[in-house]
This record gives sequence, structure tokens and C-alpha cells, in this order.
Amino acid sequence: MASSTAGKTIKRADPSTIQNKFLVGYQGWFTCAGDGEPVGPGHHGWLHWFNYPIPDGGRPNTDIWPDTSEYTPSELFPAPGLKYADGTQAFLFSSRHRKTVQRHFHWMAQHGVDGAFLQRFLGQTDLEQGNHGIRNQRDEVGDRVMEAAEQEGRVFAIMYDISGVAPDRIQRVLEQDWAHLVRRKAILDSPAYLREQGRPVVALWGFGMSDAHHSPAMVRAVVRFIRDNTPGGAYIMAGVPAHWRTSVMDADPDPEFVKVWLEEFDALSPWTIGRYSDEDGADRFEQEKIRGDAELIKQHNEQWENNRGTMRKIDYIPVVFPGGSGHNLSEGKWGWNDCPRKGGHFMWRQLVNVKRHGVRTIYGAMWDEYDEGTAFMPVVAHKRQLPVLETHRFMALDEDGFDLPPDWSVLRMIRPKVAI
Repeated sequence: MASSTAGKTIKRADPSTIQNKFLVGYQGWFTCAGDGEPVGPGHHGWLHWFNYPIPDGGRPNTDIWPDTSEYTPSELFPAPGLKYADGTQAFLFSSRHRKTVQRHFHWMAQHGVDGAFLQRFLGQTDLEQGNHGIRNQRDEVGDRVMEAAEQEGRVFAIMYDISGVAPDRIQRVLEQDWAHLVRRKAILDSPAYLREQGRPVVALWGFGMSDAHHSPAMVRAVVRFIRDNTPGGAYIMAGVPAHWRTSVMDADPDPEFVKVWLEEFDALSPWTIGRYSDEDGADRFEQEKIRGDAELIKQHNEQWENNRGTMRKIDYIPVVFPGGSGHNLSEGKWGWNDCPRKGGHFMWRQLVNVKRHGVRTIYGAMWDEYDEGTAFMPVVAHKRQLPVLETHRFMALDEDGFDLPPDWSVLRMIRPKVAI
């Protein structure tokens, strides 16, 4: 089936397979004062845009500034303490707004992005730790994402981010939350939920990192639970360390994890944000990591052809990103524009590098990640469009000397590059 918008025919993404897709991560974590019940009694209502409202001594969490010109008045909320050079008020969007989330998925449809992995932060779902307020908000955003995916002909799937959760609590909390999503939220009932060979896709991000102190046995147990408690089984993707294959640097040094990745998961997606910051670095990463990863998985899948009853075929799903800057978020610990977008050339190089290895699916991080400056969504084009604040500065797309439209970062560039 296909739909049409402004004379352009949009093909609906196929929810029956993860193959041949460009998928993005969707945080859905921006909230504003006045967009609904706050996360807790007395909370100021702002999440991720600010740590606290600026007039109350807070600071902004973003460097890049979103282009909000396409949002309707009902979707925009006044940003406290932020005005433009001409004295007019600055406004921001909320990820809780039904029309806004549909807009974000409509942009995906317009520009050939097949759908999103909705980020599910495991620590925020731990009700035993008193997280009812934030869990309710994450459920609310999940409802909006499901509706938007169905309406816009996109796909969605859950990606659990387990970082920051004590290792001895991960399995218990995940078991409780997955049952909640399947039974109470009925996410798998949605025709837009992504599947592979009939099995719902579930991603687990953050296992096996060097400082996480996870055990291979615990990871195996979590995977087994999801498979055994998901009707029809599950296709499980691991968001793994960049150095998963060699067990160095960002990866747990226990070599048993390599066996876990190759024996337990259906797809591996090595994390690349922070692992390189320019085109030369992206090239080195391709030569030193992606090439070896792809070769090992190719060899594994060749063995699988003759041992289908005892092995799993593994898909390799590399991560690409537009660039990044998290100076305000880190309170100055990270550099300003320390991973320049270079007018799209940085991401072009990554896409060329991964397509060289015949990958069928690519993961873009992240669709709406303005915090660390990796957002694919529109950014204001020119410095003159930025709010003015004495204590902090903001960034537009012309930071690197390019005169570009707000959606240039990928919205007009993804599909041509993926098709290389």
C-alpha cells in the first residue's frame, strides 16, 4: 500500500521484515511545562531541554537548536528565559504531544526512513525504585509512537537501554516491564510493530560494556526470558560495544561475551557514537572494526548454512550518525562542535563505508537526539536564528560554514546514500 502527500507517493514500510531498512532511534524524552502531568509533584515540567528552568538557575542541555517552523502553535511551549536577538520569545516542542510525534513520523515517511526503535530506559521502568511518574510518561510516549507509526505507515520496535541499572536488578526489572508492554500496553498487537519471519523484533542496548560488570550468564538468561515469554518467539538485536569482537577498550574483557553475541542474538549493532569524530576516523573504524566484524559474521553465517538446527543466522546492523556536540549538556566537559557535521559529508562517509560491506539494514542514531547534537531532525539553518543567552551559546547548521536548509542533516540525504 502507498499514500500520497503533496503529490508525492509514499510507500508504507513493510512491518514483516527488518531487512532492507533504514531505522532510527527515537528518544521521545522532551517534556515542557504545561504539556501534561509532570513527572512528579512539584516538578517544573522540563525534561531534557533544561536541567531546571533558566530563570530558576538552570541551564540548557542542548547545543544545536531545533527548527520549529513547521510545528503548529498548539505544539509549542515558551522556553523560560530564552529569547531571540529581536526580543521575541523562543518556543520548544514536547515529545508527549500527539500531533508532534505524528509529525516526527511523518518526516520519516516523507524522506524514506522506515521507522524507529523506541528507546525504553530500563531504569525508568523500575517501579520498586519509585519510578511510577517517569514510567507513566514513557508509556504515554509509547502510545503516541504506536499511533504515529500506524498512521504514517512506519514501523516501530522496542529498544531497551539497560545502562545505569545495577546488574543484579536488570533481569527482574526487564521481566516485569516486558510483561507490562506485551499484556497491558499491547504493543505487539499493533500492525506497525516490526517483525522478522513472524517474530517481534526486540533490541537490548548496553550489555557487555567495559564498565558495566555484566555476566555472560545474566545476558543469556535475559535473552532466554524474552524468547520464552514472547508469543511466536523474538528476533533479538544486541546493541554491542564498538569493540565487541576483540574484547578491548569499550568492551568487557571477558572473551565469553563474544560467544554470547554469536550464540544468543539474531543481530548485532556495534555502537559508534564517540568512537570517531571526523571522516578520517570513520575510515579507520571501517578498516579496523567494520571490515573484521563483517568478515566474522559472514563466516558464522556460512557455518549456519550447514548447521541450521544448532546455530543462529546473524544480521549485522551498523550505526551511523550525523555528527555531535554536547558542550552544554556536559557543562563544558565535551568540546564545542567536537564532531562536526561538515554539511553532511561526515555521515556520507559513514554510509559509503558500511554499504561497502553489503549490509541490508542501517541504524541511525538518533532521530531526535538534540542533547548530544546527533539529531537527524531539523536544526535551524543560520546563527541569526538562535536564541541569545549570556551564559551559554547555541549552534545552527552554518557552524561549519555551509549554507543549508534546516532538514539537510539527513532528511534530504538518507535515501540516496542508503541506495549507494
